[in-house]
Amino acid sequence: MAEVRVEGRAIEIELWGGAEAVVYRVEGVSEAGAAAFGQAVGRLLPTPDGDAEPVDGLSLVDVRPLPGREGWLSGGRLVAAVGALFYAGLVAAVGVAGGGGKVAALLGGSVALYAGCFIIYAGGRAQVADWRLKRRGVTVVAQFSHYTNKWRVYTYTTVTGQSYTYQTTGSGTDPIELTYDPARPGYARVGVSLQDTLIMVLILAIPGFVAVVGIFLVGHAVAALRGGG
Repeated sequence: MAEVRVEGRAIEIELWGGAEAVVYRVEGVSEAGAAAFGQAVGRLLPTPDGDAEPVDGLSLVDVRPLPGREGWLSGGRLVAAVGALFYAGLVAAVGVAGGGGKVAALLGGSVALYAGCFIIYAGGRAQVADWRLKRRGVTVVAQFSHYTNKWRVYTYTTVTGQSYTYQTTGSGTDPIELTYDPARPGYARVGVSLQDTLIMVLILAIPGFVAVVGIFLVGHAVAALRGGG
């Protein structure tokens, strides 16, 4: 491997191909993952030796199709297509049985149910991540690095000697204490108190109420299929 170049969500991997270098380009990856890959591989690249015979990097490449990627209707897309067809049939059936009012209740309830459940999932996932961080996280002192347009940027060093950045709002340049996850050292948080947890639980009660309203509306609309109210 001659060089690795990262351009946003794309990675270019340059291989020695005998007399000429060959470049492979991978696009559509996450920007953070691309940056981490470029840094990790870049540290492992050997210093070019002009006297050494060039190695044919292409001879070490094994190209294989990923399993489960054949065809448009595969995996999650097939499930999504079946779900969309089922929902369209449900809307049509409710419209025939109950009229436009029931269809409006079904559509509005579906949106409320989806929005409420999604917010609860996102907030609950964040709370679980914070709980795991408090149990197994490592606390370090982060030093102020620089300002951007919206953030204060701090740097911290893990027990393995790797450096990462943490962004936060506000002003000031005093050092702060961060807790990072050893399994994901790039994920760090300022200490979360019990009060913060209680506030988040109260906030999640709002989308919970929205989800309950959505369930009621969907149930009220589907009841038309049985001749109910």
